[in-house]
This record gives sequence, structure tokens and C-alpha cells, in this order.
Amino acid sequence: VAGFAIARCAGGDKYFDVVHELMASQQEMLSPGADPRQTLFRVGNGVGLSNERIQTCITDPEALKAADERARAAVSNGVSGTPTFLVNGETIVTPGSNSGATLADLSTAIDAALAK
Repeated sequence: VAGFAIARCAGGDKYFDVVHELMASQQEMLSPGADPRQTLFRVGNGVGLSNERIQTCITDPEALKAADERARAAVSNGVSGTPTFLVNGETIVTPGSNSGATLADLSTAIDAALAK
């Protein structure tokens, strides 16, 4: 949730930079004895956020509410992990696959939606 809040505060042009860096830092943050806050602040600082701004972002009730709403929406749409793709509200799956939809199945679903 804190990472989502920092990405949100970083702004649209830096949102995915934050997401990418946090994804790349997962092992670092989950290592025994690691302090995830250090990584969060390093990433936030890296996109120009001050420590004060980061602290405000990760404690912002609106950001926490937005993260909760997104999580609830994901669960209500049947999202149980990543990657999960939805096209016009329909979950795209590849029969027999444990890892979600193939690119071919996703492309077929998008093409069908565009043809409507």
C-alpha cells in the first residue's frame, strides 16, 4: 500500500517509474533484517519526492482508501494474482494455464472487443 501511495504522489509521468523500481526491489525489501521503509524512501527520493512528502503520502487517508477500493474491485472481478487481464470486464484466461492468459488469447479478446 505504501508503494502505491508513493507512486500516486509521484504523479502520472513518474507513476510507473516508481512501480517498476519497487517491483525490482522486492527481494531487497523482503530480505531478513531489511528495512522496507528505506527502500520506499530511496525510491520516492529518486523521483524527486522529499522525505516529508513521502511521509505525507504513505499516511494519506485518501491514498489508503484508494488502494483499498482498487483491491476490493480486483477481488470482485475475480483477480487472484498477477498477471490477470480483463477486457471490458471479462477475465481473459487460457484454458489449462496456471499463469493467466497467453498473449494470443489476450490479443483475440481485444480484437473481438474492438470489432463490436
